[in-house]
Amino acid sequence: MRHFASFGKALFCLFWVIAFVSCKEEVIQVEEEVEFSDDDYIEPAVEQFKEPPDLKISYKKARNFNKAGEALVIMGQEWAEQMEHVDDEEKLKMAASYEEAQENLIRKFGICGKEEFKWIQTKALPERSNKDIFAKAGVWINR
Repeated sequence: MRHFASFGKALFCLFWVIAFVSCKEEVIQVEEEVEFSDDDYIEPAVEQFKEPPDLKISYKKARNFNKAGEALVIMGQEWAEQMEHVDDEEKLKMAASYEEAQENLIRKFGICGKEEFKWIQTKALPERSNKDIFAKAGVWINR
């Protein structure tokens, strides 16, 4: 009877080892299947914004706008948390550099700075012809 109990324990341990190894193999397989396309890369904007003649926006620009907006929210939250833990002099320095940090962050997402971001937000976003493009890009529009 003792041999059967130890055999059962060994069998149980073997089952868990096999399950663990097979799970580990699945994770490795999933990581190997990940592919990136050229659409995943966002070219940082370096030029100055010139307002286009029409309000039409591309899917790529709408997607970049969405990502930049999400990043701005995260940055704002992080700066607010940091400002709670510093003295008044450091708060003034952080506040002075916040505008430039926003500009640089927006440009990293392929938007020509705060000027284009504001144009998209105030003019292109409300345009009815862009509604489907923004929705496809993940921009939530409350209308």
